[in-house]
Amino acid sequence: MFSKLVGVILILIGIAGLVLPIVPGILLIMAGILLFSRNKAAIDWVHVKEELKARERIGLDDHSERGLAISKSLDESLAKAISLSKPNYTQKVKKITHIGEDFIELEGGVRFSSGKISDYIKGASHVVIYLVTIGEGIENAAGVETKGKEPLDGYLLDRLGSFAVESLAEAVEKNIRKDYSILRKSVSRRYSPGYCDWPIEEQRILAKILDFSKIGVSLTESCMMKPKKSISAIVGIANKGVFTKSGSTCEICEKKDCSYRRVS
Repeated sequence: MFSKLVGVILILIGIAGLVLPIVPGILLIMAGILLFSRNKAAIDWVHVKEELKARERIGLDDHSERGLAISKSLDESLAKAISLSKPNYTQKVKKITHIGEDFIELEGGVRFSSGKISDYIKGASHVVIYLVTIGEGIENAAGVETKGKEPLDGYLLDRLGSFAVESLAEAVEKNIRKDYSILRKSVSRRYSPGYCDWPIEEQRILAKILDFSKIGVSLTESCMMKPKKSISAIVGIANKGVFTKSGSTCEICEKKDCSYRRVS
């Protein structure tokens, strides 16, 4: 409730700043929208289940002994995943100061090195940087089951966790797009460190901007996130019509055999 109140105040101050250019009006409005929209994103568990079935080619109309066993395991694993998931996210808006051929620079001297990303968000004036996580409950339980007597349950639980955090990241992205449409702005699809030519090491820059620890996420020495079921990303914010394509950023990546490839 407090974040929504602060969000409304920032939006009002921002509107005033557009009329009386004493403060950076548009930036305050953007920050206000992000605060006001907090806690709206949720995991679509129906989609998560259907995605798992499609990726693992699980047909629930298979009435063989094996098919029934997998169906039962899937339902039990889904119920466990829902109970163990602790979805959370944080986000921040930053102004773009320069876009080069192989880098983008943000206010405060923040610099990201990627030719793909600079081309991908060309035309944007700001970026929204965000982080989502579903906590460590699912991956911990999956690890125990995989090493114990229920390896199938462990595998399904782990996969459900992966699709769940993707669902949460998609939900946040959709909400950002919906919120900025109020300002007649368009929003790019999300892009994350490790995609294409964006070095995974620059995850540290995002961690510094957002303070990952606020929602219980940390980085290993190799820049992998803990909990593993976490996703960081940025989206570009531009005038209406600049970003019109929908779907996945995986479309611009040459790694067609990637197991994490999103097809839509």
